Amino acid sequence: MAGRRAKLWLRLWLFLEHRLITDMNQHRANNAFSALIVTAAIIFTGYCKKMSAPGEPHAGAIVRTILETKRQLDCKDCLFLAFWDFDGTILKGDCSEGLMQDGRVIYRGLVEQTIEKGFSSVFRRNEAKAFFEEYRRRDETLGHKNSYSFLATQYAGADPTEIEDFARKIFESTYQLYYFQSSLQMLRGLQNSGIENHIVSASPEFFVRGAAHTLGLDPAQINGIRLQMADGKLTSRIAPPLTYAEGKTQRIQEIVQSIEKANPGKTVYILAGFGNSYHTDGPFLRFIQKQQFPAGKPVSVMINGGEAPPEFEGFWTVSQGQTQGGF
Repeated sequence: MAGRRAKLWLRLWLFLEHRLITDMNQHRANNAFSALIVTAAIIFTGYCKKMSAPGEPHAGAIVRTILETKRQLDCKDCLFLAFWDFDGTILKGDCSEGLMQDGRVIYRGLVEQTIEKGFSSVFRRNEAKAFFEEYRRRDETLGHKNSYSFLATQYAGADPTEIEDFARKIFESTYQLYYFQSSLQMLRGLQNSGIENHIVSASPEFFVRGAAHTLGLDPAQINGIRLQMADGKLTSRIAPPLTYAEGKTQRIQEIVQSIEKANPGKTVYILAGFGNSYHTDGPFLRFIQKQQFPAGKPVSVMINGGEAPPEFEGFWTVSQGQTQGGF
């Protein structure tokens, strides 16, 4: 009974937080309602912090291990990073495709919802089913790179800021309830200890950046599949690298090089990586794992990925299921 009550309080708090943010950004709600929301938020914040479920035991152990390496490096002129996959690693399910369990739709993905809103230049508002038929055909016959590119390039001609804003509202109202509690605990634990988190996803960047506010990250720390731009609009051309499999490693290397360039004289260490698929995340996790440090060693974490193939042995493998909304 107590667990159910906690979930209800958490959902209420997230709803109130969303309404408060909307009110502050748009300046449309009346002052009385604003005051009510603020007062309620203050009351519920403390309660929800007490009632929200902690992550599974591995979350604390992983953070402590990473922080021990940071301590051993004992470097004042260093910057410390961690890299994350998003779908299936932080979010239960997939922000692009949605989440189904036992044949039942738990939440709809952004592809379906953005097609319905008219953002796609390829499919009409009522043609989401046609998209998924073609997407699955390409995935099965031409491979993931082709299908992921097809998913993103259908938005050619759209304004990415409009899609990102639409995605942000869906993350705030729905998707954040399906964040893994343990992933949030680890992400925030690292961030609070001076380790900068970056996300590298195979979802379109204008989708996944909608999660920035709910994760407490700057949108620039969230990377996905990018399209080249022309006159402020998306084109049908991928801006390499395609952030899938080895492309994620390439993007991580670009991010590190950019940070090094912006911070001359400082050493950058990637202390950890987190993913959920040996196929799509294994290459970048292996890249992180094979780094050589003067002290300690990096950690690569595989979440709900099952038994490791021989080429990916040595990852810290964990299973987790608790979500922020208790689902």
